[in-house]
Amino acid sequence: MRLFTEQIAQRAGAILDLEVSHLADAISDPPSQELGDLSLPCFQLAGPLKKAPAAIATQLAAAEWDFPWIETVETAGPYLNFRLRRDHFARLALERVEQGGEQWGAGQSGAGKRVLVEYSSPNIAKHLAIHHLRSTMLGQAMANLLRCAGHEVISWNHLGDWGTGFGKLLACWDQFRDSDNLDDPPLEVRDDPVSDLNALYVQFNLASEADPQLDSLARDWFRKLEAGDPQAVERWQRIRSVSLEKFDTIYQRLGVHFDETVGESHYQDAMLQMVDQLKDAGILEQSDGADVVRLSEEIPPMLIRKQDGATLYGTRDLASAVLRHQMFPFDRCLYVVDAGQGLHFRQVFGVLKLLGYSWADQLEHAEFGVMRLQVDGAWKKGKTRGGQVVLLEDVLEQSVQLASDKVRAKNPDLSDDQVSQISEAVGVGAVIFSDMKSARRKDVNFDLDKILSFDGETGPYLQYTHVRFCSILRKASPLNLVSGDGNRLVEAEELVLLKRILRFPEVIARAARDAEPSHLSQYLLELAGEFNTYYAQHRVISDDAQLSGDRLALVEALQRTLGRGLKLLCVEPLERM
Repeated sequence: MRLFTEQIAQRAGAILDLEVSHLADAISDPPSQELGDLSLPCFQLAGPLKKAPAAIATQLAAAEWDFPWIETVETAGPYLNFRLRRDHFARLALERVEQGGEQWGAGQSGAGKRVLVEYSSPNIAKHLAIHHLRSTMLGQAMANLLRCAGHEVISWNHLGDWGTGFGKLLACWDQFRDSDNLDDPPLEVRDDPVSDLNALYVQFNLASEADPQLDSLARDWFRKLEAGDPQAVERWQRIRSVSLEKFDTIYQRLGVHFDETVGESHYQDAMLQMVDQLKDAGILEQSDGADVVRLSEEIPPMLIRKQDGATLYGTRDLASAVLRHQMFPFDRCLYVVDAGQGLHFRQVFGVLKLLGYSWADQLEHAEFGVMRLQVDGAWKKGKTRGGQVVLLEDVLEQSVQLASDKVRAKNPDLSDDQVSQISEAVGVGAVIFSDMKSARRKDVNFDLDKILSFDGETGPYLQYTHVRFCSILRKASPLNLVSGDGNRLVEAEELVLLKRILRFPEVIARAARDAEPSHLSQYLLELAGEFNTYYAQHRVISDDAQLSGDRLALVEALQRTLGRGLKLLCVEPLERM
């Protein structure tokens, strides 16, 4: 709609002899179609013109509006309402979608700007769990949206691959060889090496409760790793390698990819340099034997180095921010991390500002709420009855299996390969979309039965709507109907759909600006709902070949818009279901 609202804004400015900025942003749909099709509130013009908004609306309505797509201009108090010539508007709208082609929705609001998006960020030697879904998929969707809006995007996976916890795993290698000899069979040939590593890690923690000397052994091993001991480094590299391989299988399934995957281990030297930099700046203080940086009365001091000299992940975040800005000088850097880390990022950003980095103001914590599972009749954060983490892979498998049961029940004639392909897209898409439909700051209740529903605000509902578009177009193919130019799209419901379609690029730009994928997911739900209302009232294919052609062109525009939007959210649009 931007093309049309900007024309209205420019004409209003010319009539009033006034430079009006962002006036196009104020134009929206009236509360009722009886009032018109577009409405311009005149309140923001009252100050510069020193006139009442209603008087400004009257002045504008009396002027010439020589646009072929505008039928009438009327006032309703302080509002200027426009009624559109539906045939002209429909033709122009469909032309705009057609011109967009496969890149329909792409814009240039981010042209010349570089954005770094950090997301997922799991710890090696552990599985991706259900709580990783939010960071992973919200981050990937943000990266997709930012690229679509014209930004240069660097997608970044900040791996947790360093710290005393890895000293425990290295200690397990020899200490618990009787339980599991990690060299026989080697990690690299095991079916699930990450589970084996995790089992040893749990065993070590339980044993250390009875034998505190084990913790000292773990610290010794981590010191060896930090010092570059060949055996420690070789074992750590093997742990890291099998973990990354496991992550990648799930990332591929989710449609997730990264431009850079960098572990905390990469910042070893940079952390020491950061400590020296804090000292040289005179802001590093000692508190109870530890090194801290004081920020303000509202923010507690940030712990930089513990009494034993060990650095923390906060120190690594400081070092990583500096190095990544050196590698990719950015205009914006998003940390897609849960809201519980809010204080941590306020500290990190605050320390970087104290060090004089002007780009610290470009760092953003794109926080999100927790994912809750139903446990014993209550919604709780990502844990099962036994306190074990729910694995993301298990959730995907369960979702795909449930989808398979539904697909087979509805389509008994499909081949096994067809069922497998559709079920994977529906099951994985349902899980992904469930994380996208609400504002990211809200907590999410994960209910697998609801998110797999073909009704309501779900991924399968949107996929099914896309399938309906494809089905209509397939039915039209043997009838030799030709897509029309839209001149006969004059029904009120058709105008609603056309306006919704035209807002697609604006929604993408706004979702990219706000780092908020739910802007797009809600838009797609509204688009699907409006089409299904329309479809219940109007036949697309009828005895009127010309009208059918125009309505087929509308369906093609809808299919392109919904399909493109689903892909941006990492949900596969299907042709059959």
